[in-house]
Amino acid sequence: MNFDLREFNSFPIDLSLESEADPLEGAVEGVSFRDVVKMRINLQKVKEEYYCHGLVSAQIEVECSRCLEMFKTELATEMECVIKTGEGKPVLSSGVMEECIYLKQNEHVVDLTDVVRQALTLALPLKPVCREECRGLCPNCGVNLNEEECDCSEDEIDERWEGLRNLLE
Repeated sequence: MNFDLREFNSFPIDLSLESEADPLEGAVEGVSFRDVVKMRINLQKVKEEYYCHGLVSAQIEVECSRCLEMFKTELATEMECVIKTGEGKPVLSSGVMEECIYLKQNEHVVDLTDVVRQALTLALPLKPVCREECRGLCPNCGVNLNEEECDCSEDEIDERWEGLRNLLE
């Protein structure tokens, strides 16, 4: 996920980049990145700083939090960073610290791998679900209710709570 700043003469520019997902593999436990990571980036230059804003998307394979089956889905999110050449202090934009990539004086190749990894990690859902109507696993016998029905009784009540049933009557 690299590009060379020397390739561009005028700004702003729009870039479309694709990269193998291999550098992201293993970045998040339980998530497998598939195929390629796609980026559409707008790059602007002000003096010695480059402002990078864009969209990142990737195909992932993740475990459903209800039925525990692996499924494929697409992550898409925005990403931002500031690329600074030479020495500099972190940039504050609206009071929020932005992601900065510092390049040495004679360095011109920008590596966005870490910024992309962070953006995609933050875009992951807390409880990924293979489909909205996923029924999950039976809490008693563990059968995947999407594939088969189980014979468990839903009326099993702990006898310690039986006294509360009388309050409903």
